Amino acid sequence: MSDAQQILVGSPRDVGTVLLDPPWLERGGGKIKRGADRHYPLVPTPELPRLIRSCEHWDRLADDAHAYMWVTNNFLPDGLWLLDQLGFRYITNLVWTKDRFGLGQYFRGQHELVLFAVRGEFTPTTGTHSTWLGQRSLVRSRHSAKPPELHETIEAASPGRYLEMFARESRPDWLCWGNEI
Repeated sequence: MSDAQQILVGSPRDVGTVLLDPPWLERGGGKIKRGADRHYPLVPTPELPRLIRSCEHWDRLADDAHAYMWVTNNFLPDGLWLLDQLGFRYITNLVWTKDRFGLGQYFRGQHELVLFAVRGEFTPTTGTHSTWLGQRSLVRSRHSAKPPELHETIEAASPGRYLEMFARESRPDWLCWGNEI
């Protein structure tokens, strides 16, 4: 066993909060390929629990933990199902209001949801944090890039150590796992 494996095996359950941005099987419609499948590999919802649990940091998650999960409107039922499969209980959601409209079949989307859930004993925070990220519409940048205001909210409202799954870039003081790191 390598030193890294020994450290991991002997590590305490020191991760208090996980942030997930699953690669939902969201395909673009029409003649122009505009969905997430244009940018990165997608995973069918039933395969996500196994993939998430395969992360080398997942076993470090504390018994009493918070979870934040990005979900598009189309995948809201899948997000609730996935949280349950991972042992979390849904509490509420946060909203990222984007500065411009996106795509949509019935309505053009201008927001994304972040599901908040807990496992184990739920210790409410002070209740001073809004469910509206940034308290204003926030700039939408490259595909799937998320606003830094969520990380700031998580660090203010939830227990550390922090794990970001399906991360697209490293973040100081966070464990980050994803194929784009």
